[in-house]
Amino acid sequence: MNRKIFSVIVGCLSIGAMSASALAVPLKSVMVKGQLLDMNCYSALGATGRGHGKMCGRKCLLSGAPAGILVHGRAWVLDVNPKPLAPYVGLMIEAKGNENTKDHVLLPTMIKVKYHGHWKAVKLIPLFKPVR
Repeated sequence: MNRKIFSVIVGCLSIGAMSASALAVPLKSVMVKGQLLDMNCYSALGATGRGHGKMCGRKCLLSGAPAGILVHGRAWVLDVNPKPLAPYVGLMIEAKGNENTKDHVLLPTMIKVKYHGHWKAVKLIPLFKPVR
């Protein structure tokens, strides 16, 4: 129960920070490489690595928990639907997009994962469908 409540709180805070920060801060285009994280377990427990990713990290992203990237010891939240990234938690990724350095948020336009020694593009899915 506590885990679900924590997931909801982290998700809401991430989305609120991303939307508010996108309006106030100019974004800079970047390309970074780092380890794919699930931000729930990373922020609460410091959990990283493929062992965690295959078990808990995968489940967290499939449940909608925010994804992140760990670059040189610094975690960035990825403003993207986490479900397509779930099988790759703990692996190295390359993300290209716009960064908000104030809030440590990356709005990716492209993500590649190093899977079995080769770089593979991951199809990104929008977080929200536009209202018509």
